[in-house]
Amino acid sequence: MRFDEVVLAIMKAVDGQRTVSSPYHLIKGKKSGQTIQDIGYFGLHPYFAVLPKLDKQDYLASIDRLQAQGYLIPDDNSVQLHHSAFDLEIPPTPLNGWKYRGNENRFFARLSLVIQTMSNFMQGQKRFDPVVTDETVQAWTKAYLKRVDFRSPAVQEAFKNQLETSLAMAKTTEAHKDILVERLSGYGVGGLTWDQLAMQHGILPIDVKIAAVEAMHAWLDVIEGMEYPLLAGMLEGIIQQSALTESAKRTQNLSERGFSLKQIAELRQLKTSTIEDHFVEMAMNDPAFSSAPFMDEQLFQSIHHISKELKTMRLRDIKERLPEASYFQIRLALAMKGGVI
Repeated sequence: MRFDEVVLAIMKAVDGQRTVSSPYHLIKGKKSGQTIQDIGYFGLHPYFAVLPKLDKQDYLASIDRLQAQGYLIPDDNSVQLHHSAFDLEIPPTPLNGWKYRGNENRFFARLSLVIQTMSNFMQGQKRFDPVVTDETVQAWTKAYLKRVDFRSPAVQEAFKNQLETSLAMAKTTEAHKDILVERLSGYGVGGLTWDQLAMQHGILPIDVKIAAVEAMHAWLDVIEGMEYPLLAGMLEGIIQQSALTESAKRTQNLSERGFSLKQIAELRQLKTSTIEDHFVEMAMNDPAFSSAPFMDEQLFQSIHHISKELKTMRLRDIKERLPEASYFQIRLALAMKGGVI
């Protein structure tokens, strides 16, 4: 996918129901209640946190391009797409942002340092400037290299074979794979910058970045199969084991111990609205979640009925038709219905 296609895919899902800036927050991985619930409401899991360091100017440039091509109608209040945008086919993508949440960058940093170290040691060069300066990554990599006995020629050969075989299995284009490989540094070889890669491949730097993330997600999906033990050993802390954010998990633990929403807010010294966000997140991800402590069945069904009738997930529109429901109750009911209109 090109970056503009990522933006457009999100906009097509939320057409008319969110502001033009909402895709920006989702792509960066903002952990606000609004962004998290939109993932469930609109099925936007692939795109969450795919570019945590996305520059606002790059995003605004994409908006300008989409408007210039006639796909996006200028509107300060909400996303408004021209009918031609819906006719435009968005290519399939291996992106799985909700699963990795930007951690693929940590994996690649580890991989870069491992490859650089092995490459230099194989050439008898024991002193070099590390390509990764992050001390946490350096410490992790040092422990990993010691654990696998990286000086062993057999280990070096096995690592190389697992690297080549697993990457070949990744379900993405060869151009995407080339971008990843060209980012790596080794003995006497420096990885290319985003700008250099963009020039080499004839695309925008932001498109190179999204291509690299697509390749990483496709590759990690292969490595996770555990048929490549030396690479799988580098997945520590990379894959999100729970569908919930860390803070929501803490709220869930207290809820399972019998504490009420208000009690949890007091115990955790957080705003009630924040704890409400956590319950919405729990409802979105747990099929066994019950709305009974928060509303009766009639209100639950009424919220869903109105959402379907109006063909909207906009809280304000539903609230106008059902004033007796709180915004929290509406959000909770919609989250439990999986955002299906």
